[in-house]
Amino acid sequence: MKELGNEIINPALMLAVSRMKENNNLHTQNKLAEEALRAKFLVPCKVQMKPGTEQEANRTPKNTSVQFNLLKTTEGDIYFMAFSDMGELKKWQDIENQNVMVMGFDDLAGLVLNENSNAKGFVLNPATSNVVFQKQLISNIIINRDRAAQKEKDKELTPEEHKEEQKEDEKQE
Repeated sequence: MKELGNEIINPALMLAVSRMKENNNLHTQNKLAEEALRAKFLVPCKVQMKPGTEQEANRTPKNTSVQFNLLKTTEGDIYFMAFSDMGELKKWQDIENQNVMVMGFDDLAGLVLNENSNAKGFVLNPATSNVVFQKQLISNIIINRDRAAQKEKDKELTPEEHKEEQKEDEKQE
């Protein structure tokens, strides 16, 4: 993911999408997951401020509400939308002064996996590449990332440190 000024672009992610579409296999799927974890996405939304808080100095999370634009399938399933760059967003809908939030994979995962969410996942670039990240896939990507991180951490620990950490984990359970 690169930021040019305030512009978000994701060339490595889009290369991974292209390669997966050309040759869909475990290797290309894993590469897509890796790049999605690194990416920053543009997520279209509507931002509303309570009256009297329109000026930036008066804005706080308490007086601001955000509604995300959602995609609804013909089956009635709901998905969040994420875009790799402004060009892709404009291919979906070219609105002047479109509100967007810049979000990472974990941010989107939090929206999808939230127990109050009816969303089935999120769609990357729905107007073009249309890559769907279903709820279960999102959960698996996070679990696998966390397991890999734990394995790396375990490699760094001495046997004594590893035993101490296991004892701590058992106390917390």
